[in-house]
Amino acid sequence: MSCEAVATRFRSAGVRIVSAERVAAGAIAPPGIAFQVPEHCVVKGAVDERTGAVDGKPYAIGFEMRLPTSWNGRFFYQANGGLDGFVTPAYGDILGGGPTSNGLTKGFAVMSSDAGHAFDRSTPIGGAAFGLDPQARRDYGYNAVARLTPIAKSLLQSYYGKRPDTSYLVGTSNGGRHGFVAAARLPGEYDGILVSTPGWELPRAAVAQVWG
Repeated sequence: MSCEAVATRFRSAGVRIVSAERVAAGAIAPPGIAFQVPEHCVVKGAVDERTGAVDGKPYAIGFEMRLPTSWNGRFFYQANGGLDGFVTPAYGDILGGGPTSNGLTKGFAVMSSDAGHAFDRSTPIGGAAFGLDPQARRDYGYNAVARLTPIAKSLLQSYYGKRPDTSYLVGTSNGGRHGFVAAARLPGEYDGILVSTPGWELPRAAVAQVWG
């Protein structure tokens, strides 16, 4: 399947592909140090779009996946930190490796997500506003990784004609927590999980911050 065809031909329950565009090999300059990327297809999409039952706001599990032309047969789930709410570009940052050493440059297919909600700047509680919605809390807590992992592997099958040989999840802080959740709930989906300084016991941590 060509990159452009992904937008119209890929089908999976609850998934809407927003865009699929080919990126030429060359330098990119995100905030920080510029680095080289290989030719790849960047796919953006949304899963389980809905309207919140409590606040009436739109929700979905937003994602980005980058598919290198020269794929090494491996899948890299980039678990992001903090309260999520943003789809961080799926370059596959390797903990401690710096911006020039990442999964995409090494040939991994990489996925990133917002964990089921968009950061809301219109409320005093900002990024935590999604907590008013029960399903958004479930998506953030564990469901986003569970939903996206098989979708990513299905997309790899459609695009490359094969499923990944091996799969990895990498994250720090809240991304590290996502890693522990994946190890507990999805033991057969990942061959390796690399975490650093994981956020844990979030309800207790939130209470502790009040007195911090």
